[in-house]
Amino acid sequence: MIGDGFKLLVMGMGYVVTFLSVMVLVIMLAAKALEPFTHLLEEKAAIPRKASGDNKNLIAAAIAAVHMHRNKNNKK
Repeated sequence: MIGDGFKLLVMGMGYVVTFLSVMVLVIMLAAKALEPFTHLLEEKAAIPRKASGDNKNLIAAAIAAVHMHRNKNNKK
């Protein structure tokens, strides 16, 4: 019975190793076949946004929220 379990273990691991090896080879072949088309997939660089007055309003709102939260917790 232990011998049958060992045979099953070896066969199962053999199938997994074979499948993974074939999968790696297919991925490598696909990468080489599609390499001439990589220029079509390049992403354009994002344009940095300039800081605006909205940031000041956002910071003021965050400070006010923290202040209100601290005051609310201190009253208990």
